[in-house]
Amino acid sequence: MNKFAIVGDSTCDLPAELRQKYDIDYARMMVAWTDKDKKFHEMYADLDWKEISPKQYYDIMRDGIRIITAQVTEQEFDSVFKSHLEKGEDLLYVACSSGLSASVKLAQRLAKEKYSKEFPERKIVIVDSLISCMGQGSMLIRASMLRSEGKTIEETASELESTKLCYNQLATVESLEYLKRAGRVKASTAFFGNIFGVKPILVSDRVGMNHAVEKAKGRRNSLIRLSQMVKETVEKPELQTCYILHADAKQEDIDLLVSKIKEAVPTFKEYKVLPLGPIIGASTGPGTFGVYYYGKEVLVEAE
Repeated sequence: MNKFAIVGDSTCDLPAELRQKYDIDYARMMVAWTDKDKKFHEMYADLDWKEISPKQYYDIMRDGIRIITAQVTEQEFDSVFKSHLEKGEDLLYVACSSGLSASVKLAQRLAKEKYSKEFPERKIVIVDSLISCMGQGSMLIRASMLRSEGKTIEETASELESTKLCYNQLATVESLEYLKRAGRVKASTAFFGNIFGVKPILVSDRVGMNHAVEKAKGRRNSLIRLSQMVKETVEKPELQTCYILHADAKQEDIDLLVSKIKEAVPTFKEYKVLPLGPIIGASTGPGTFGVYYYGKEVLVEAE
């Protein structure tokens, strides 16, 4: 049985510590912006924040500058995928939701038209995670655990496919302005939402889109509601880590959300706070929170 590589992309938000622990690689997406001096900046969406810190990154957005994102390029897929295929490894790619990125479609095309011909003896299996951030990251970790248990690449992919809608995401934003800039909400909705302090509660739905299911009045209420919804939907918390991601949020808000989740579900094996990565953060903006865990199957589907 051949050892298989496990690969994600820049939206999986796995820090180096977890990628090393679980032997997970990733293909990088791109981000770019033009500063106030009309200077153009472009860089890889690096999960280790080597070129810029999370605070510096989100301060760019606070200054009114829009950061645009781009999917994984063919050149990047070549670099990452071939590095494993050339070593004789089969490859499992757990991709960002097809509802958010075209990276999975490009990978599927390259696997069929290019890599299968260059490496006919290798298996390349691609899973559309239908989620991002640490929902996708948690699927990659689960794949690594199954690999360690001796599961084949097919068995691993099969479990991920059958359970992927159980990887839950609950999120809220500090301001609707950034979703408006990214074209995720109408300008009028953002204007009136910000005036009245409306904070949407977002989930990753059954087709992999971020969908608002509730609205909370005010920041504090939105964070409390997130913790309540975790309690309503989590399953077997004692066997898993609760991941809390934020886009350079205020420490008082981080402390509030963590304390409320611990109060609502005190039996999680671990509570881990991590920075929200550059790709999703570019659309949702500074102050965004996301909570990720395994729970009840997601039933919501945007109309």
